[in-house]
Amino acid sequence: MQFCIGQLWSMHDKENKDRIRDNLKMGEEKCRIVGEKRRMEKELRFFKLDFIKMVADKDEAISQPGSARLAICDLKDELEKKKLADHSSTNLHRVLRVKAEKERDQLVLERDQMKEEKKKLEQIISDMMKQNHGYKDKVKKLKEICDEF
Repeated sequence: MQFCIGQLWSMHDKENKDRIRDNLKMGEEKCRIVGEKRRMEKELRFFKLDFIKMVADKDEAISQPGSARLAICDLKDELEKKKLADHSSTNLHRVLRVKAEKERDQLVLERDQMKEEKKKLEQIISDMMKQNHGYKDKVKKLKEICDEF
């Protein structure tokens, strides 16, 4: 009977050691996941800052065609005044107007391309935010599993 009690006690000890080992492994895994989560959050913060800076740069670039249009309009007005003053400048006026229209068309095309790039970047950020939420959900599930132990 003493032998049986000794075996039961050793089985109990072994079970406790196994449970402690499992708890230790789960704790280490939880620490690793929390560290990874912190790293991902830090990367996300840097990405957000970079994105905000990039959006500001794109907004500034988008506003440049507007100022270019104003400059073109000013040039057109100036050319019209010169035309009235001197009829011989009509050929020059036509050349500059054609050149200004070409520049305007090019700026409008660039603006449209920048808008498309902005939309693509917003879609990428949206996808990354969804992925981040997925990671958060996985971490919550892992935490729930860990809490059950």
